Amino acid sequence: MDGKAKMFKKIYTFNDAWSQWKAGNKFPIAFYGDSTIDGNNTTGYVANILGKDSQSPNTFCKKLETTLHLATGNNRLRIYNAGFSGKDSAFGVANINAEFGIGTDYSDVKMVGIGWGINDRLNYSDAKAYRDGFKANIISQINWFYSRGIQPFLLTTQAIVSPNVDTQYVSQYPLRTAEAINSIANEVKRELSVEYNLELIDINKFTERFLLYSPTDIATLIPDRLHFGDIGHQYEADLIFAHISPQVIFVETDTKIDYSTQKVINGVNEDKLTYSPIDQYGFKLYAKYPKSDGLNTKIMEAWVFINSKDEMSLKSYVSCYLNTYIKINGVVYKSEALETILSTLSLGLYHLEVFSGSTNNVDHVDCVDFKGFHIKSK
Repeated sequence: MDGKAKMFKKIYTFNDAWSQWKAGNKFPIAFYGDSTIDGNNTTGYVANILGKDSQSPNTFCKKLETTLHLATGNNRLRIYNAGFSGKDSAFGVANINAEFGIGTDYSDVKMVGIGWGINDRLNYSDAKAYRDGFKANIISQINWFYSRGIQPFLLTTQAIVSPNVDTQYVSQYPLRTAEAINSIANEVKRELSVEYNLELIDINKFTERFLLYSPTDIATLIPDRLHFGDIGHQYEADLIFAHISPQVIFVETDTKIDYSTQKVINGVNEDKLTYSPIDQYGFKLYAKYPKSDGLNTKIMEAWVFINSKDEMSLKSYVSCYLNTYIKINGVVYKSEALETILSTLSLGLYHLEVFSGSTNNVDHVDCVDFKGFHIKSK
């Protein structure tokens, strides 16, 4: 680590935030940038006002906050939306105190994700000027946050559809392309994340994959070629949650989840597990035991982020399929056989919950019965 990175030792990490939230604290995190953060093009969009809390209900900030409330059980935690439509990094420098200073709604922020970069390309006619100007503005914001005990981190820009300059802007904005943003603004952020020892979420890399491989059509995802709609903002909330939460299982290839998976939560007590030879489905431990309370008990929970180009099939496995059922993002699926095909999963976040089922029906046996999941390419 070089001298500058040492000088800017992290005040907080994402894991600090997670621990604070699990302890019931507010610990606000903000996202500072342009219209792609502001939520222009989402349902119910209301333009942000400097120093005031965002009112837009369908931005990735609000969706992320909702998911974090669910995952932590803490409704005090806050995610702040500090996005401003049509603005650039110079605006970010000039108005940083008006947005986060004393007396503003966001003055208690603990960490800030610095975005910007899409609109900056309109200010320059050559790559060097774009790089130099943008880099200076991002460094200025990093320094401001550190000087006030706020931990900055960096976000690459949301992917857009702009393989070349729109015909009407060819002479006016020669750098108005997706490639220019990625090759200049996003590279600056990648470099600064190393130079200043900052966490970086590569939004551009993940949202490019989302545009390429999501089963949803482009006209729905990004109708104006620049701004994601509600579905895209949900995906961004998913991927940011997956970077912040230490419980998320990233899935790109065929994956098994069982009671030996290190990131499962709310599983059965370890002394209730049965070890066995590997069965026909590849499982070598499982939960199957009687109980007598008649209650519907959660017996496994997992958060899964699908990052596969191909759609994947989710299957569940039990020993006798009496009562067990599964929720996927809150939707109930019954275990109907020793192996049950539950759903098709595409890019994004999935909350898996397994329940023992109740025994209101006298024909049902009161027991716990579950082996695990397979997630496989279709």
